[in-house]
Amino acid sequence: MSRSIIEKILTMIKDLPENTSPEDMEEVMYRLYAKKEILKGLEDSRQGNVISFADFKKKMDEKWLK
Repeated sequence: MSRSIIEKILTMIKDLPENTSPEDMEEVMYRLYAKKEILKGLEDSRQGNVISFADFKKKMDEKWLK
């Protein structure tokens, strides 16, 4: 993770109000996780680490539609 990303995360945490609820903290953690996964997927795509839609559908059918 680059230094600038870490700095942005730390700034975001420091800027949270003192009365931030546990639910709000869960939302922050979820958004960080989602952003990380999106960035990871975009990088995979740029590097050509992708599968066809047909392969994706087959995997999902095998996993979820048994």
